[in-house]
Amino acid sequence: MEIDFRKMNDWEIEKATFLMFTARHLKMDVNSPGSIVSVNQNSGYTYLWCEDYSFTLFMPINCELNKTGVYVLWTNSETGEETEECLTEFNNLKDIENWANELELTSKN
Repeated sequence: MEIDFRKMNDWEIEKATFLMFTARHLKMDVNSPGSIVSVNQNSGYTYLWCEDYSFTLFMPINCELNKTGVYVLWTNSETGEETEECLTEFNNLKDIENWANELELTSKN
């Protein structure tokens, strides 16, 4: 996993840490070399991306450090269109993966 806390302010570090805790709670495998925790320079959102998953976890600039502050993002690889849901809409990792897979299938029709 790639993390560079030197590029983050204190609040972004707190959100990055919370995202890692959330991923662990979901039982996501974030140990792959392609995993990244960072801040999007355009939006200011703190995110956790893993190449093994078809979605990204993120927290906006202003949010609470709890499940309601975490969002799941799926991006259409062909159009760049993004779909997001609050993490509270899902019960577990399998629910998130099913949601992302359904979006992927729907986008191809």
